Amino acid sequence: MNRAYRNAVICGAVPLIVGVSVFLLWLVTRWDQLMMAGVATLYAGSFMLLIGILELARYGWLGLKTPEFPRRKLRRATLGVAALLLANPPVAAGVAFAAMSIHTRYTVVVHNATTQPLVNARVFGGNCDESLGNIAPGGKTRHSFWIECEGALNFSATSGTTVYTGIIDDYVTPNMGGYTAVTVNADGTLTVINRSP
Repeated sequence: MNRAYRNAVICGAVPLIVGVSVFLLWLVTRWDQLMMAGVATLYAGSFMLLIGILELARYGWLGLKTPEFPRRKLRRATLGVAALLLANPPVAAGVAFAAMSIHTRYTVVVHNATTQPLVNARVFGGNCDESLGNIAPGGKTRHSFWIECEGALNFSATSGTTVYTGIIDDYVTPNMGGYTAVTVNADGTLTVINRSP
């Protein structure tokens, strides 16, 4: 009976711990291999959930067949493990949704390396038009959004009589995240660095 209980707890706890750990590690490192590890954890977790439910049912059945086993203790233990097992699907769904949202968003960081404020800075393209507001001299702003269609991503801002414009990503497409760092230089040029999310 104790073995069935222990198996049910393991089947509830291990997927939660592994899944959340993989997600947190991916947030820090962004290693692509961890995305595959997350998918594998979802499949293994589904299998373990089924095993956990069967083991919990066996524990309850064995507890009911043992007259000297306190019913209150059996009920509390069963409900506790059932809650642990049932927490797995919503946590897995939440982690998967968060990972996809983060992976598919596009982030632009703009650094004003001039001695004048940038006014009405904006990023547009891919059916997006994102206002970055004003950026103080030496200041930096970061903005994330989701691309809605294919196209080029552009940047524009003004500083006094100078207008800064340029393509900061030649091609963007929905569901493909990205990261672009734009530095607005005092000589009127833009320095653009693109990298994968």
